[in-house]
Amino acid sequence: MRPADDRQDDPQDDQRGAPSGASAHRDSLSLTDPGTVRGAGGVVFDASGRVLVLLHANGDRVFPKGHLEGSETPLQAALREVREESGIKAHCPEPHRSWTTAYRNSSGTQRQITWFACTTDDPTPALTEELFREAYFLPPAEALEQLTFAADRQLLARILEDAAQGTPPATSTPTENGAP
Repeated sequence: MRPADDRQDDPQDDQRGAPSGASAHRDSLSLTDPGTVRGAGGVVFDASGRVLVLLHANGDRVFPKGHLEGSETPLQAALREVREESGIKAHCPEPHRSWTTAYRNSSGTQRQITWFACTTDDPTPALTEELFREAYFLPPAEALEQLTFAADRQLLARILEDAAQGTPPATSTPTENGAP
């Protein structure tokens, strides 16, 4: 779990907290800096190919994500966060494939998030945290329009593009222009 302000991104950042590598890398901070907080998240697709979107209490539409706890792996954290934030039990069919994104939140903390493309058979989210007002599945095109942060839209587009191209499983780390 994370504090409520974790998703609040620097208002001066035109990428609004860009969790993707096409992000807030406008300063000289490296992802290996000791102050970087690692996290993980899931981009979850249902059996119909729709994607899970959460409506944050502040009005942002986002994907589930959060901090790694204890000795968790990024994948374990991503699946836990999906379950905690949406009530959805997801699994990751390609655990060796991930996307790494980075941004600075409104508290000035540099974040590095490892994302996984996940699937679920659960048809209906069941919110358990006050941090979110709603959780729902949207067709990818609609999610691309509704996601608050450009970087989340870029992340989803990249996952969809990789799936459409049959890109061999590999870790993908987008750069500032979104390319690996």
